[in-house]
Amino acid sequence: MARKSRAEQNTVGTPSNIMEYLAGLYQRLSVEDGDDIEQNSIGNQKKIGLHYLTEHPDIRFVDTYADHGYTGMNFKRPGFARMLEDLKSGRINCVIIKDISRLGRHFVLTSEYVERIFPGMGVRLISINDGYDSMDEHSDASALTMPLKMVMNDYYVKDISKKIRSGISAKMSSGTYLPSSSSVPYGYLRNPETVTYDIDQEPAAVVRRIFVMRSEGMSFTSIARTLNKEGIPCPGKLRYLRGMTKSEVYKDAGWLRGTVRKMTQDPVYIGNRIHGRVKRDKIGMEKRQRSAEEWNVIENAHTPIISKELFDRVQEVNEKELEKRKSFKERVGPDTDYREILRGKVFCAECGSQMTAAKGCARPNAKTPSRIFYDCNGYRDSGHTRCSSHYIRQETIMNAVNNLLNQQVQTGVDMERLIEDVKKMPKVLSYQENVGQRHANISMKRRNMELKMERLLVDLTEHLIDKKEYEYIKGRYQEQYEQLLEEEAKAGADKANLDTALQTALKWIERLKEYRKLPFIDRRVMDLLVDSIYVNHEKQIRIHLTYADPYQPLMDYLDKVEGMKHAG
Repeated sequence: MARKSRAEQNTVGTPSNIMEYLAGLYQRLSVEDGDDIEQNSIGNQKKIGLHYLTEHPDIRFVDTYADHGYTGMNFKRPGFARMLEDLKSGRINCVIIKDISRLGRHFVLTSEYVERIFPGMGVRLISINDGYDSMDEHSDASALTMPLKMVMNDYYVKDISKKIRSGISAKMSSGTYLPSSSSVPYGYLRNPETVTYDIDQEPAAVVRRIFVMRSEGMSFTSIARTLNKEGIPCPGKLRYLRGMTKSEVYKDAGWLRGTVRKMTQDPVYIGNRIHGRVKRDKIGMEKRQRSAEEWNVIENAHTPIISKELFDRVQEVNEKELEKRKSFKERVGPDTDYREILRGKVFCAECGSQMTAAKGCARPNAKTPSRIFYDCNGYRDSGHTRCSSHYIRQETIMNAVNNLLNQQVQTGVDMERLIEDVKKMPKVLSYQENVGQRHANISMKRRNMELKMERLLVDLTEHLIDKKEYEYIKGRYQEQYEQLLEEEAKAGADKANLDTALQTALKWIERLKEYRKLPFIDRRVMDLLVDSIYVNHEKQIRIHLTYADPYQPLMDYLDKVEGMKHAG
């Protein structure tokens, strides 16, 4: 083949930029995999993915994401969530799985990711055993079978779930089913050898004491406060101390009124084993509380901690308390209620605990109106043994939020004027022109280098140079090319600096305009503008907004412009 002249070669178009694929390997394993657990193990899935990558050097491996013990019937999995965040940030743009069942077994949800979400994000999906690659034009035949496979996976997990549920139900009815150690009632230990509960002596003594105190008419709150003052570990903290859970939530947990109430109503302490208090109707549905009539009760299944007489006496006390409450006259509620707006936003500045709302309703004809207030959960839940009271009315918090946002609105008006002024500044216009020209020049050099590298390969194939010369020259070109890419990226960032700084400020201004339109703050605006609210023991309020200082990026940009001007 005749060699093209240099003149002819210079007219050849720039080779199209080939997209670099940055891959994440995703693996999932759960009980629904049944007999295929070894074949589908996390390690085996990873090996298959890594082997695939060795055969496809055009794809660069970035990270591994795994979910062990998570069903494929929903996508609420930590590994999958982390992978989605990396896809959104651009850290990866390619997902590799062993087969489509690893991504998910729910037909509708899995199809949504395969056919809409991933393509919309520009994500390449590769399912190795299915022979599917979303970027391969020859994958059409495989793509046609994907929906069928997803339906089969959906059916498979439901079938497996039905068999597992059926087996567990049979064991429950015969009294041969034992839940995990973390689900065994306080005061008992799990004994898998005899398929029963053994009495755990130390907490069992606490259980007896709770029933005795309640039988003597002591309130649930008073019982919880007494146990907390004496430093007796609650069920969650006991599991933490024994290493049965590593969750830091239970490290400083205390007795709650609700915990005591549930214990005094639980027939497990007279030897009855109960299953099915909480369960789902079908796979994929949320679990829900069941009425006592729906429970599966196995009587005399284990040694009781308390007598039937003491249990019945406590139920009588509980019933009398309920009857007494029915006779109370309904109290008038507060005129305003900001609980939904402030939900999850208010925290204790000292211990970091969330501060949740409580309602103090005035009695009929009372002079003091009803109120909603916030207090430190750590103080409240510990029976006032930890932290301190941070009592603060909801109106005080909302007034502080309103005042701060009103100040921000005025600042936003000033910021809009500043933005318009910055855009017209001669030094800014000059700087933008210079960085734009520099970016264009570097881009042209980079394209010329790509042409040189292409011509070098032509010279090798036409034997104008040998392989040794080719490797040497290519190495030099590659170094220059990578340097140009780096310079081009930096010049592009410099060019975009103004837009980035302006967008930060404009986004903040738009949020403030949303607030300005409303007669009062609603939940949507609260989420847009306020990240968290901290209250200390002196009732001082510190509000953290959802954005950093909007002035700072613009000030940094102007400093850079000024610096370039003096440098020039």
